[in-house]
Amino acid sequence: MRSTRRWAWVALVLGLLGFGFMAGMTAEFVAAPSKVIRRAVASLRPPKPATVVANPDVDSIFIHFKRETIPLPITRYGRGGGVTVVDSTAVAATLDGKLFMAGSAQSVQPLDIAVPDYAFDAYRALADDPAYKDYHFEYWAYRYFDILAFDYDGQERLALSFVKYEADRACFHTVVAMLDIPSTAAELATFSARADDWTTLFVTEPCLPLKKTGSAIEIQIGGGRMAYDGKDKLVLGSGDFHFDGIFADGPPIAPDPAYDYGKVIEIDLASGAHRQIARGLRNMQGMAFDGKGQLWAVEHGLRGGDELNLIREGKDYGWPSESLGTLYNQLPIPNTLSFGRHDVHEPPVYAFVPSVAISSLDLIEGFNSAWDGDILMGTLKDESLYRFRIVDNRVMFAERIPIGTRIRAARQLDADRLVLFTDNNELIFLTENPNGAATAFLTAYLEQDTLPAHTRDRLKANMDTCLTCHSLDPDVNDFAPSLAAIVGAPRGKRPFPNYSPTLRAEDGAWTKESLAAFLSNPASVAPGTTMPDPGIRDPEEIDAVVAFLAAMGSPMNLAPETATP
Repeated sequence: MRSTRRWAWVALVLGLLGFGFMAGMTAEFVAAPSKVIRRAVASLRPPKPATVVANPDVDSIFIHFKRETIPLPITRYGRGGGVTVVDSTAVAATLDGKLFMAGSAQSVQPLDIAVPDYAFDAYRALADDPAYKDYHFEYWAYRYFDILAFDYDGQERLALSFVKYEADRACFHTVVAMLDIPSTAAELATFSARADDWTTLFVTEPCLPLKKTGSAIEIQIGGGRMAYDGKDKLVLGSGDFHFDGIFADGPPIAPDPAYDYGKVIEIDLASGAHRQIARGLRNMQGMAFDGKGQLWAVEHGLRGGDELNLIREGKDYGWPSESLGTLYNQLPIPNTLSFGRHDVHEPPVYAFVPSVAISSLDLIEGFNSAWDGDILMGTLKDESLYRFRIVDNRVMFAERIPIGTRIRAARQLDADRLVLFTDNNELIFLTENPNGAATAFLTAYLEQDTLPAHTRDRLKANMDTCLTCHSLDPDVNDFAPSLAAIVGAPRGKRPFPNYSPTLRAEDGAWTKESLAAFLSNPASVAPGTTMPDPGIRDPEEIDAVVAFLAAMGSPMNLAPETATP
């Protein structure tokens, strides 16, 4: 009887709530029918496309970049994935295995390519299994590691690396799979593939057991980055997943050849054979071949000791016996050969102290003469790019380029663009702005208090006319010779193909006086020149243009905010 009364009360309450909701909807519809209809229709529409965000531009020493950001959708929170390039188009793999292509921030689309299962659901189910109540699970790190496009034997291929939990054996390992894909972006946009279309290239052995110390699988220490030698070898940086005698019981596995972890693995694409070519490495997050065919790798240390390593056949890089870092609690790493030294095993070419949390490597080629041949590195903790100039296998410099977000991967997209994939699951497109720094200098120059208003206005107008054909970038001489540092430069000697014979025969340098004369009447100074008459008749305006061009190349005549106090 009590049960019947209880259910009667429940029914009454639900009925009143339902009546109230419908009454409210009816009242709202009577008061504002269009609003209710719009809301109902909106709920049926597909979600709006992601908004492209124009962030603050990015400056390096030699290049100014325009920056645009576009987010990619993911099905769960986490960090991981990577980006590669097909036909000057970014192809990104998110941590949960969704593939997207983007020719720019305005043209992002999902790919109809299913990827091999990485068994995340089976791993996540362990948390509800009483047999694993003493284990700690961190799902944010479970990921697809990397994606890499390359041409092998005349066929474009896509390689994917990922961690995979084997439920039947309660263990895990790293898998590398490969898929044949079209070589053009247009064909890739309509290409379709199933998960079973992928071929398994390599699986690390042995399958590692779950850990009770720390996380069950420390996937963030799994490495997983790949590189292609341009011929027939794919290499994998296989991390040790913290089976290092510090964060797990037992001896470290990185120096042990019985384990494919803490190693650089070379995979022969022709035969499918694989071998370990280097050991004693912790967590490689970037791999790249340089212009000489040498393999470089970057890896995470602990608290300090992130390394840039030149990978040499058969070498032991010392982890965990040697490190230039400490434990995260600032105590010494146990059982090392020395404290803060790296003297016995193969040393790094360069190390970061403190750590920057390295994330990727890429060789820059055919981009800008100031960058070509350098290696670009992304970072997580430091939220910056680094550009390495390497000469005779030594780092000449490492330029830090702040970005302001965690960079999971960085790639050269084409001749004037970079693409970054971030831990916010965003693609950032950095497009070289040839006149960026010079335009900023011109803006600062025009804002000087010493310039009369009329002179400022006319100088801006005249420079706008000049920049219709000329560039202020020293590398841009396609339509007209660059005006960068023109005062004092040899006349007719820039890499511009259409100089008149008169200018080509000149032996002198441009002076303020010769530039002023040329601007007044180009044809009289250089008969046969393709330079049209700029139409500047006022000598004061000509002098203002020449003074600005001279200021660009003179450290003694800087805009106010760039001057040294």
